Parts: sequence; C-alpha cells; structure tokens
Amino acid sequence: MFSDGMNRVLKSYPKIYLACHTRHLRGDESGRTLSPHMGSILDHLGGSSLSISELARHLDVTESTMSIQISKMEKAGYLKRIPDRVDRRRVRVQLTASGTRVKQQNSVLDPDLVQQMISMLPLSQTETALRGLDLLAEAAEKLMNKRRIRRARRT
Repeated sequence: MFSDGMNRVLKSYPKIYLACHTRHLRGDESGRTLSPHMGSILDHLGGSSLSISELARHLDVTESTMSIQISKMEKAGYLKRIPDRVDRRRVRVQLTASGTRVKQQNSVLDPDLVQQMISMLPLSQTETALRGLDLLAEAAEKLMNKRRIRRARRT
C-alpha cells in the first residue's frame, strides 16, 4: 500500500521536527508576540519583495485577509509597503531590518538544535544527508507549485 520511500519520510520527518522545532513565536525587543499566521508571512518574505496578492495566493488566504495582516505587521515595524516598479498601482511588501531579525529568531526549527543534530552525524555522512534534504525540499516546492496551479484552474 505505502511505498518504502514514503514510509521512511513519514517515520523520519516527525523525529527531526520533534527534536528541533521551536515552541513559541517571539516578537521583537518590545515584547510583542507573533501569531502563527504572522510568522508564516515572515517566513515567506526573503530578500525580495512580493505583492499582497502573491502572498495571499501562496498562503491560500484572501487578499483582504492578507492586507489586514500586512497592516498589523507594518504598524509593528516588521514590513513596509513599496510601490511596484513596473505597475505603480500595485504594492509590494518587503521585510524591514526588524522583520528580518524577528524572522531569523523564529525559524520553525531551532538553529542550535539543528546544528547539534548535524554534528552528531559522522563527517562522511553529513553532505549525503544534507543533499537528500535539498532534494526533498526541491520536490516539495514542485509539489506546492503544482497544487497552486491546480487551485488556480478551479477558480
């Protein structure tokens, strides 16, 4: 019924998650806390900016819901809105320095625990293990894109 590869992922991933995940989302130095949804928005913003509609589609929420969250996060100083260079009617969202710090402090996995876990591997196996994770992550991105395209066709 289940393939060997699928059984191995289903058995292994929860062990990694349970051993290394962070339990709480922390805000910035002011003591503010983040909702899981706000943390997810920060996770999806990297060095580049995204439009509110792109973020909404990616997180599978309405643009109005996303706009409300963006406003709260902008007020808190985590994000800023910038005009789109090509289409001035559109607005893009970008992390501020404060938002970048909060994002780094709120990784789903605790960086110290991940480092400890990796250091427990023999040096000869470390690159193989990390390459395997890279390949699974690439497949996960393809799966998310495929699902997004399918959802867009239905609407």
